[in-house]
Amino acid sequence: MMAETCYNTSKFTITKEVELMAIEKNSLSILIGYLALMIAQMLAQKICWGTQMLYPVLTVIGLLGALIIWKLNQKYSYQNTIEEKRSNLKKIILWGLSGALLIILGQAVTLTLVHVLFHQSLISQNTNALITIFRHSPIYLLDIVITTPIVEELIFRKVFFGNLTYYFKPWIAAIISSFLFVIAHHDSHFLTYFVMGCIFEFIYYKAHDIRAAMIAHAGLNLITLLLWGIH
Repeated sequence: MMAETCYNTSKFTITKEVELMAIEKNSLSILIGYLALMIAQMLAQKICWGTQMLYPVLTVIGLLGALIIWKLNQKYSYQNTIEEKRSNLKKIILWGLSGALLIILGQAVTLTLVHVLFHQSLISQNTNALITIFRHSPIYLLDIVITTPIVEELIFRKVFFGNLTYYFKPWIAAIISSFLFVIAHHDSHFLTYFVMGCIFEFIYYKAHDIRAAMIAHAGLNLITLLLWGIH
């Protein structure tokens, strides 16, 4: 009986070690891919600054970078606690599309609240900058609607939320992820980005698939550009 208990304990320890290695490989591969993408974009900005090729080049680099990071996520795959339940494609798309509307609602409420209380602009600095770039170089739409949702959801929702549930309760991981999401956007609309982060995490949590959050993010960005960027 004692030998069996020791065997089970040893087996449990090995399983946890294997799981820990898997989560580390998945998280590190995504983060390293993201860092490489950031460096490539910074170099492109230095080389192409002031030319008409800047945003087309950044778009191509972004799309390639997003593809590489997605492939790294698959190669060094790790199924965290959120992804343990499998979802069919219909549920993923449904949560993605309805999630986009939910985020737009949350964004509208927080922006209006902050505007009323603190007289801040109804359009965030980041959104305004992206709209300006899109009007100048429409091809950048691909970066905004494809690259950004893929990369940011893998970083903030997969790594800093889903994978962190291995160490923390989901609500604690959600707060950490949303706070980092706010910092990454270095915008004065802190409440809006925090709430957006929480909603993205809710979509991921309910759909059990990161693709749902990506669809919601892409939908949000596309609708924002159509509403504010085209006139």
